[in-house]
Amino acid sequence: MDPTAPAEAPAVAVAVDASTDGSVGVAPAGSVTESLFAAGGPPHPHHTAKRQEAAALLALWSALVLTEGTVRFVLTSPAQDLFPADRPVSVLPPFLPFLAALSECLFGLTGVFVGVGAAFFNLHNRAVTLAFLGSQTVLSWFVFIIYVFLIPSYRARYLEAPIFPFDTLGASRAFITMGIFTSVSLCLALQGGKFAFGMRLLGHQSPPGKASAAHAAKAAARGVFWNGNMVFGGVSTVVAGVLLLANAAGDGGTGRLDGVFVAPPHVGVFPLTTLFCGLTMAAAGAVGVVASFRPAWFRAALIYTAVAYVYMYLNFTIVQVGAIRPSGPPQAAAFHAGLVLLTALIGPYFAYQAKAARVEGASVAMTA
Repeated sequence: MDPTAPAEAPAVAVAVDASTDGSVGVAPAGSVTESLFAAGGPPHPHHTAKRQEAAALLALWSALVLTEGTVRFVLTSPAQDLFPADRPVSVLPPFLPFLAALSECLFGLTGVFVGVGAAFFNLHNRAVTLAFLGSQTVLSWFVFIIYVFLIPSYRARYLEAPIFPFDTLGASRAFITMGIFTSVSLCLALQGGKFAFGMRLLGHQSPPGKASAAHAAKAAARGVFWNGNMVFGGVSTVVAGVLLLANAAGDGGTGRLDGVFVAPPHVGVFPLTTLFCGLTMAAAGAVGVVASFRPAWFRAALIYTAVAYVYMYLNFTIVQVGAIRPSGPPQAAAFHAGLVLLTALIGPYFAYQAKAARVEGASVAMTA
């Protein structure tokens, strides 16, 4: 060793604490902090931002779940006898929608706490997120089965006369079935989307360097799934519109009907509006599927989705429901306003994530 050489400064390791506030700290070489990052390298610079983004979206989805659950809970008339002794077999037991609405309020409220805490106050814990996702899985499936499948299926099973504007029980049940299919699409975007963002939050609570290394193929698959869900909802809405037009010749034809059709979420008086809404949904979803694999299509997907969202909002809320007031159910507009927003938003979001993953992967490959 050359005694005339200047003394070397002790080696240091720079670490980003992604589990707290993303601040930069300095630790001596060989310390525990350095060993934590030795295998995976320093954390991705956007790790904290991605975690907060996932948490904020979880909070948004949860707030709309809570809103829906609250309205449903009030509509169940919780003060009534939930176990009536003289209940006809054609009437659904009141305690089932009551418990389902209460469950929706519960997992909506817990989602708000988990999402808001992680997004805005940096309060998060992986074990808490896991517990939340476990309870969400059980409760959301219960709600989904009761409100999306059981209640309308009960109605179709015990239908005693055709519903407006249909002449037969078969056509009436086909229309109710299209309502079930569209509800599957909308409610899957609400409750399934909430779970998806909970999983993204959980992923970004992993040690730095793991959660941010998302594979483009997996991201594209998510984009295909959620945009495909939009296509499914659009096709069922198109079929609902066709059924209405085919059976409404003597009740107003293609214009405003003389009565109200009701197979939630298809509630209103304008069959053509229902038909065109379904067409825009299916087109936007199809372009979104392509954009999940071909980033050059993303701008087109965004434009199509914006148009579809506006049409969905008009069809499922202020145009159809507004036209049947004061006799129509105002709560339908409140339900649908949130549902159509999330259904339209989640597909392009994951298509964009697929595009971003490809850009990130190409950048890593160039610097390797």
